[in-house]
Amino acid sequence: MSSESSCEEEIAAIRDSLATLGDPWQVGETLLSRLGGRSRAVRLGVPAPSAAAVEARVELPGQMAEAALGTAGQKCTGRHAPTERLPRSFDLRRTRDGDYTTPVKDQGERGSCTAFGVIAVLEGTAAYARRAARLDLDLSEAHLYFGQATQKQLSGEDGTWPDDLLGDCVANGVTFEDYWPYTDTGAGHLNPNWRNRVVHAEQMVDLTRDPSGIKHHIYGHGPVTTCMVVYEDFFHYTSGVYRHTTDETKGGHCVALVGWDDDQGCWIGKNSWGTGWGEEGYFRIAYGESYIEDYPEERPTTIGCIGTTLRAWLPPQRALGLFASARDAGGWAFLEDLGWTRLSAGASGTNQFALLADARAGGYPVLPYVVNDELLMVQTIY
Repeated sequence: MSSESSCEEEIAAIRDSLATLGDPWQVGETLLSRLGGRSRAVRLGVPAPSAAAVEARVELPGQMAEAALGTAGQKCTGRHAPTERLPRSFDLRRTRDGDYTTPVKDQGERGSCTAFGVIAVLEGTAAYARRAARLDLDLSEAHLYFGQATQKQLSGEDGTWPDDLLGDCVANGVTFEDYWPYTDTGAGHLNPNWRNRVVHAEQMVDLTRDPSGIKHHIYGHGPVTTCMVVYEDFFHYTSGVYRHTTDETKGGHCVALVGWDDDQGCWIGKNSWGTGWGEEGYFRIAYGESYIEDYPEERPTTIGCIGTTLRAWLPPQRALGLFASARDAGGWAFLEDLGWTRLSAGASGTNQFALLADARAGGYPVLPYVVNDELLMVQTIY
């Protein structure tokens, strides 16, 4: 049987199963559908759960769904929550301030999904915590997966865990994509100057088995990374609210959660299989489905961070506003992509303020150098 005819038969069987369920989601040919079984499995990257661990959680999906549906109106104390109460739906791609997610990526034929899930958290949190929807950082999955995880022998055949990799982002930080571009072969190398172009995660937060906590974190801090059990039909998902139609599992996978919708009873997830799968790389998945709130493993599997620190030259951007007072030695600058940022104090800060004022008056961009969320240096571009 050819792979093409096998794919068509798989999709036809899933379509029949969905019809009996009222067609909650749509099945079709995706980028993953066209791959053989081995190539599909390689795109997972979390150690597969044991049968005993799954059996011990047999009652969990219903409990998680019930808990997730009871959160609307709860008071949210997250530092960056846009309102005091949790809404019935929220999507980091569609906020009143803009899109706080970064473009969907493709991990290729490598079990590096955990690195992509963790990097999605850093990129999204960096923007959301600064109310800088245009920040659009592009961080290096290669540095996290082929560099740090491999050195610690965490990126073997069995897969990796998000708490390990996010822990590396707290302790060591991760550099930008252009300092180690990702390829699924692991080719390339780390720029030796990477420590001067790095992002650190701040304070890892365990949200495992806590649907309310997941929503509060997304609303108050940014994306969450989580693990899920992948069923065979998930490879053929094209749109809708996913629920598995088969009991055949293929392994574990790591994704990022960027929102939810109580009316549809689902999470909104960002995958790393490219835009040729799902809803242009995103998916909706029912609360409690695929153990997405509590992967069958006795360790943190759903986690986020409360913020990030930057140390890097950022892309050229305009200075749209300046503020200084007698009480503030350095002053503040509102940069087009970064938002309000404190200038370093002292003579250097005074010089930067003058450069920014000149650039703003002339309408030309500047190159900002940020260290620990303080604007340390500025270069003008004519």
